[in-house]
Amino acid sequence: MTYKNKILQTTNKYFLENSKKTKRKTYNMKNKIKSLKQQAKIAQGILDKKVYTGPWSVQIDLTNKCNNDCIACWCHSPLLGDKAMKPEIKKKFLTYETVIKLIDDLDELGVKDIYFTGGGEPFMHPRIFDIMKHIKSKAIHLDMSTNFTLINEKIADQLIELHVDHMNLSLWSATPKTYAKQHPNKNKNTFRRMEEMIEYINKRKKEKKLLKPELGMYNVITIHNYEEVNKMIDFAFKHRMHDIDFTPVDTVPDRTGILKLNKKHRKIITDKINAMPKQIEALEKTYNHKLEFRNHHSFLRRMQNPDADSANYDSDILDSLPSCYAGWTFARVLATGEVNSCLKSFKIPVGNIYEQSFKDIWFGKKQRCFRKHTIDYDKNNPYFDNIGNDRSIKKQGCYKCCDNLGFNLLVHEKISKLNPVKKQLLKIGRVI
Repeated sequence: MTYKNKILQTTNKYFLENSKKTKRKTYNMKNKIKSLKQQAKIAQGILDKKVYTGPWSVQIDLTNKCNNDCIACWCHSPLLGDKAMKPEIKKKFLTYETVIKLIDDLDELGVKDIYFTGGGEPFMHPRIFDIMKHIKSKAIHLDMSTNFTLINEKIADQLIELHVDHMNLSLWSATPKTYAKQHPNKNKNTFRRMEEMIEYINKRKKEKKLLKPELGMYNVITIHNYEEVNKMIDFAFKHRMHDIDFTPVDTVPDRTGILKLNKKHRKIITDKINAMPKQIEALEKTYNHKLEFRNHHSFLRRMQNPDADSANYDSDILDSLPSCYAGWTFARVLATGEVNSCLKSFKIPVGNIYEQSFKDIWFGKKQRCFRKHTIDYDKNNPYFDNIGNDRSIKKQGCYKCCDNLGFNLLVHEKISKLNPVKKQLLKIGRVI
């Protein structure tokens, strides 16, 4: 290659890279404006008690099939006995064509976040990578909860290539021994392989100079792992996790209740959490790494709630909220096609995407009924007897463990701080 050709090649490469950067900046700006407009429409809808757009976030249960049997799982725990998910329901999964149509509908409605979760493991869906590719082509934020056991190097590379935004690794443990105890059909080597895959993803991201997928560590705290919370923090720093989250076990009465934390357990956890800032400060220096401790205050509050002995972790905070905003901000689509208005409304589905479009369900009669009951929130209303994980038990209500609480609190804070000028701007943003 001549010197002149080298100069031309370098120049072309420079302009190509800068062109890509300019396009990316323009694209990001347009996406940010769309996000602000969606927020304005949702907020104005809450204030007017009407609906002007789709939800902010939708959780999709791609499949009910799972290769794990986590002991606290509401669907597959070996402790559930006759309350476990029925074999015919375990086989359910959303067809590829149905999911693609759903994603297109969600994009049209302005949805900004899709989260894979549910009755099964997302990576057991046969077309998950095609589905993820379609979501990212719409510039929708993609997150998921995964047991991470099916991830190998090939899959890890695909996740990086697709620019998946975030993954919550449902580990519940900091050591192989504790992991095996909480996952009866797995063993210590399963945990060690997952550690290797976490490190592989970190290595590949560094090589490609990429930040995504961000990896989070999700831990359901039970009688088997409550003493490991400090070790979980150590693990998260060691493996350069983006974030960590603790949540108390949400038990199914007469089945997984043996996993419930008693007063002594909660006192030990509370002391450990209160002492964690020093541990985290030291680890930040050791690893030159920042860790986001998600729902830190919420978890502490749940541990200290006087009703925690009954596993009613959220009774105190829910009584302080005048409204639930899930009917404007959220929806969940199950592997059966049923659509739920919140994470605990299994017994009152508002429709099924095999029978109606998501748009028709979202603006439909049953969803309007949910909004009517939740915007003027009366916890004693019999309507809320239908809320809860156990389909066979009535009057569980919202107090037990509200999984929409974090986002509700965020929305309530923002709505409460709106002054007349901001409210006027919302009205303008809604019609733009």
